[in-house]
Amino acid sequence: MLDTSVRPPRVEGTLYYEIDNWFGDDLITAHPCFLLTEKMAAALAGSGLGAFEIRGVEITYGEEAHERLERHGLTEFPEFRWLFVTGTAGHDDVGLTPRGRLVVSDAALDIFRQGNLDGCAIEEYDPDTHR
Repeated sequence: MLDTSVRPPRVEGTLYYEIDNWFGDDLITAHPCFLLTEKMAAALAGSGLGAFEIRGVEITYGEEAHERLERHGLTEFPEFRWLFVTGTAGHDDVGLTPRGRLVVSDAALDIFRQGNLDGCAIEEYDPDTHR
């Protein structure tokens, strides 16, 4: 269920997500949610950083996702976890802007950069621009 009474909207209960395209990144943006590969989720959970929870997610895969998997030379998808963000952008290690953009501290970014972020746009956080 999507709670639209808050900004950004928040998924309540179980998150169900279908992957149509996956390019090998360890972070998937699925507004208003974020998914991490199990490897990235474990690194973040073990980092001692806060303002997030690692939750389960129900994943299904579309036909095109399987085609892309083969193009990457892989035989199976990694396990994914839901990065449930509880923090506020600019104040916590992991936070969201009112529009649902993910903002992380330098320490959290160091963890994320240990993985594949090729499809992610990384920019400096400006509270005036990213309201």
